[in-house]
Amino acid sequence: MNEQNIEVGKRITDLRLKRGFTREQLSELADISVQFLADIEKGRKSMTIATLRKLSSSLLTTTDYIVNGRAADENYSILSILNTLSDKNRRQAEIILTAFAEAVNSEE
Repeated sequence: MNEQNIEVGKRITDLRLKRGFTREQLSELADISVQFLADIEKGRKSMTIATLRKLSSSLLTTTDYIVNGRAADENYSILSILNTLSDKNRRQAEIILTAFAEAVNSEE
Protein backbone atom coordinates (compact mmCIF):
# COMPACT_ATOMS: atom_id res chain seq x y z
CA MET A 1 0.00 0.00 0.00
CA ASN A 2 1.07 3.52 -0.80
CA GLU A 3 1.79 5.70 2.27
CA GLN A 4 0.03 8.70 0.71
CA ASN A 5 -3.10 6.61 0.06
CA ILE A 6 -3.08 5.53 3.71
CA GLU A 7 -2.84 9.15 4.91
CA VAL A 8 -5.61 10.26 2.52
CA GLY A 9 -7.80 7.37 3.65
CA LYS A 10 -7.27 8.25 7.30
CA ARG A 11 -8.27 11.87 6.72
CA ILE A 12 -11.41 10.78 4.86
CA THR A 13 -12.31 8.32 7.63
CA ASP A 14 -11.72 10.94 10.33
CA LEU A 15 -13.87 13.51 8.51
CA ARG A 16 -16.60 10.97 7.83
CA LEU A 17 -16.80 10.09 11.51
CA LYS A 18 -16.60 13.74 12.56
CA ARG A 19 -19.54 14.55 10.27
CA GLY A 20 -21.47 11.56 11.64
CA PHE A 21 -21.73 9.66 8.36
CA THR A 22 -21.71 5.93 7.94
CA ARG A 23 -19.78 4.55 4.97
CA GLU A 24 -23.12 3.87 3.33
CA GLN A 25 -24.25 7.48 3.74
CA LEU A 26 -21.00 8.97 2.47
CA SER A 27 -20.78 6.59 -0.47
CA GLU A 28 -24.30 7.57 -1.47
CA LEU A 29 -23.51 11.29 -1.19
CA ALA A 30 -20.32 10.88 -3.23
CA ASP A 31 -21.96 8.48 -5.70
CA ILE A 32 -19.42 5.69 -5.20
CA SER A 33 -19.78 2.13 -3.93
CA VAL A 34 -19.42 1.33 -0.25
CA GLN A 35 -16.63 -1.14 -1.08
CA PHE A 36 -14.71 1.48 -3.07
CA LEU A 37 -15.03 3.95 -0.18
CA ALA A 38 -13.78 1.28 2.24
CA ASP A 39 -10.81 0.59 -0.06
CA ILE A 40 -10.00 4.32 -0.23
CA GLU A 41 -10.28 4.72 3.55
CA LYS A 42 -7.98 1.76 4.14
CA GLY A 43 -5.43 3.05 1.61
CA ARG A 44 -5.85 0.09 -0.72
CA LYS A 45 -7.06 2.18 -3.66
CA SER A 46 -6.57 5.68 -4.97
CA MET A 47 -9.29 7.75 -6.63
CA THR A 48 -9.86 9.97 -9.62
CA ILE A 49 -10.01 13.73 -9.32
CA ALA A 50 -13.77 13.55 -9.90
CA THR A 51 -14.19 11.19 -6.93
CA LEU A 52 -11.90 13.36 -4.79
CA ARG A 53 -14.05 16.38 -5.57
CA LYS A 54 -17.26 14.51 -4.73
CA LEU A 55 -15.83 13.31 -1.43
CA SER A 56 -14.50 16.72 -0.45
CA SER A 57 -17.84 18.35 -1.24
CA SER A 58 -19.75 15.67 0.68
CA LEU A 59 -17.41 16.05 3.66
CA LEU A 60 -17.52 19.88 3.54
CA THR A 61 -13.78 20.23 3.17
CA THR A 62 -11.21 21.07 0.52
CA THR A 63 -9.48 18.65 -1.79
CA ASP A 64 -6.23 20.15 -0.47
CA TYR A 65 -7.08 19.01 3.05
CA ILE A 66 -7.85 15.48 1.91
CA VAL A 67 -4.69 15.20 -0.19
CA ASN A 68 -2.19 17.24 1.86
CA GLY A 69 -3.74 17.65 5.29
CA ARG A 70 -3.73 21.44 5.09
CA ALA A 71 -6.44 23.08 7.16
CA ALA A 72 -9.22 24.65 5.14
CA ASP A 73 -10.28 28.26 5.24
CA GLU A 74 -13.07 28.55 7.83
CA ASN A 75 -15.40 30.09 5.24
CA TYR A 76 -15.03 27.09 2.99
CA SER A 77 -17.75 25.11 4.76
CA ILE A 78 -20.38 27.72 3.85
CA LEU A 79 -19.23 27.74 0.23
CA SER A 80 -19.16 23.97 0.16
CA ILE A 81 -22.72 23.77 1.47
CA LEU A 82 -23.88 26.28 -1.14
CA ASN A 83 -22.17 24.23 -3.86
CA THR A 84 -24.22 21.17 -2.93
CA LEU A 85 -27.47 23.02 -3.64
CA SER A 86 -29.30 23.26 -6.94
CA ASP A 87 -28.97 26.57 -8.78
CA LYS A 88 -32.43 27.65 -7.65
CA ASN A 89 -31.81 26.76 -3.99
CA ARG A 90 -28.34 28.36 -4.08
CA ARG A 91 -29.84 31.65 -5.26
CA GLN A 92 -32.44 31.47 -2.47
CA ALA A 93 -29.75 30.74 0.12
CA GLU A 94 -27.67 33.67 -1.14
CA ILE A 95 -30.69 35.98 -0.81
CA ILE A 96 -31.28 34.77 2.76
CA LEU A 97 -27.59 35.14 3.70
CA THR A 98 -27.45 38.62 2.16
CA ALA A 99 -30.54 39.71 4.10
CA PHE A 100 -29.08 38.22 7.28
CA ALA A 101 -25.75 40.02 6.78
CA GLU A 102 -27.50 43.32 6.11
CA ALA A 103 -29.64 42.95 9.25
CA VAL A 104 -26.65 42.07 11.44
CA ASN A 105 -24.52 44.87 10.00
CA SER A 106 -27.26 47.44 10.49
CA GLU A 107 -27.37 46.61 14.23
CA GLU A 108 -23.70 47.52 14.68
